Amino acid sequence: MKLVIFIILFLIAPVHYGTVGVNNVSISVGGNFNYITLGTNLGTDIEKKNNRQEYLGGGFDISLGHLYLSQDTLIHGMDTKLRFTMNFNNHSKIGGEKVQFPISYTSVFNTISFSLGTTYMIGTRVGTGRLMISVGGINIGYLTGTFKTELSSIISNVKTGNSFLIGIELPFGTQYIFDNGFSIGFSHHLDFAFGREMTDAKMTIDGDSSTITPNGSRLGSKESQENFLEYNLAVNVGYVFGK
Repeated sequence: MKLVIFIILFLIAPVHYGTVGVNNVSISVGGNFNYITLGTNLGTDIEKKNNRQEYLGGGFDISLGHLYLSQDTLIHGMDTKLRFTMNFNNHSKIGGEKVQFPISYTSVFNTISFSLGTTYMIGTRVGTGRLMISVGGINIGYLTGTFKTELSSIISNVKTGNSFLIGIELPFGTQYIFDNGFSIGFSHHLDFAFGREMTDAKMTIDGDSSTITPNGSRLGSKESQENFLEYNLAVNVGYVFGK
C-alpha cells in the first residue's frame, strides 16, 4: 500500500518537483522473473540434454547509476548503472521433462550477483515525459549461487563458488521517465558465468545440515563444470534527477 501511495504522489507532483536533464542520477528497484538452465559438459549430446537442469523463479534487483539523455527530438540515452540482484529459483525440469517432487522435498537454486553495465537507448517525448527503448548493452560482474535441498529436517547446501559474469542487455526494454523524475519500465538480459575450474570440495556438517563449498567455480566451460545461462525479466520503478 505504501508503494502505491508513493507512486501516486510522484505521478501527480508538479513538473518542478524534480528536474530531468542531460546528466542524471538514476535509482531504481524492481522485481524479476528468472529462468536458469544448467548443463553438464560431459558425455554425448543426448546425455548432456538428458542431464540438463532448469530452474524457474524470481527475485529483486536494486540499481544506482548515471543516465545520459540528449535534448534532441530523437533522444539518445546511455544508462550506466551498478546493479545488485537476488533470485530464488525452484527446480522445474530435468532433461526437458517437468519434475514432481514429493511434498516433503524441496530443491531450489538461489543466486546473488553484482554487475556494472551500460545500455544504449533511443526515444522521444511522449506526453509529459520521455519514452526510451533499449537497443542493447553489456554488463560485467560476478555471480554466486547455492543449491539447497530439504527433506524433512535434513538440509543440504551446495555452493557454486564465485564466477565471472558477462551479461547482454537485450533490445526493446522500455523506460518511461516523467518530467517530475519518476520512472517506470522493464528490461531483460541474458547472463553467462565463467569461473576457475572447480577442484576439491569442502564439506561441513552441523546437526542435520551440511554445506559443500567448492574450491573454484561449479559454473564454467571445463569438463568438471556446468554450462550456465540465465534469463532475467525485470520490472522497475525509480527516480531520475539531474541537470
